[in-house]
Amino acid sequence: MVLPRSFSRKKDVSKDNALTLCLPLSFRSAFTLWKGGWPNRIGYGSEGRSFLLNRVVDYERWKSKKLHQSTYYKELAESVFGTLPDLDPALSVPTEKKDMARDFLRKHHMEDLFLVGINPGAYYGAAKMWPPEFYKDIVRRILEEMPEAGIVLFSGEKDRWVTREIASELPPDRVASTDGAVPLSESIALLSLCRYVVTNDSGMMHLGGALGLPGAALFGPTDPVATGPMGGRTRIFHFPVRCSPCFLRYCPIDHRCMRSLTPDLIWPTIREDLEKLKRIT
Repeated sequence: MVLPRSFSRKKDVSKDNALTLCLPLSFRSAFTLWKGGWPNRIGYGSEGRSFLLNRVVDYERWKSKKLHQSTYYKELAESVFGTLPDLDPALSVPTEKKDMARDFLRKHHMEDLFLVGINPGAYYGAAKMWPPEFYKDIVRRILEEMPEAGIVLFSGEKDRWVTREIASELPPDRVASTDGAVPLSESIALLSLCRYVVTNDSGMMHLGGALGLPGAALFGPTDPVATGPMGGRTRIFHFPVRCSPCFLRYCPIDHRCMRSLTPDLIWPTIREDLEKLKRIT
């Protein structure tokens, strides 16, 4: 079994015959499994943690290949279960959830607009967030050049301050925000009704990829080769500064990896994508 991050609170899971795949590469993740008494611990031998695992998969063999994280995880699972099917991130949305999303749009009088999703938050930390004023700039350009467009701002409870900042001074009849109050399942349904999404490196970015949604993903402190969206329809923006990727939650200097991705730099590509989507509507 592959345990969630909150596995230490899962008191109802029997450990007797549990087989655990330690997906994260950190020492801490293997130590937590060992300390928790999980008997069959399998993982990559990274960060000097091999002695904490029952079965160690050679990490050095893959380390230099610069593969997507999902490939590392698949290889780890195949070391136990043998060859597995190719990865398919396709995600479908139940009809009832889409109906709830349409109700949300009707409430905001946006059901007939060309919807562009904006996801400015990032659970990982502020370093992954494109500046709110940059998002506001892009939203203004979309609304000015596309009279038929509407903007859906996505946020969780902890980062709704960002969407509120972006929404300020924007026309309320063309901008709607989940404001951290819409459950994840309904947010996914709402995202599926969008025609395009602009997002940080985040869970919502991966959901957009799994939905087959075209969009733009903005990377700074993380590595798009390792954790980029799947699905093949997302444009990746990553400015090559020397300190990136650093994988820090908070930038200790000037956040140059994200601030170098100015609206002027990415807007031509976004505009081109939106124009193409308009033509096939």
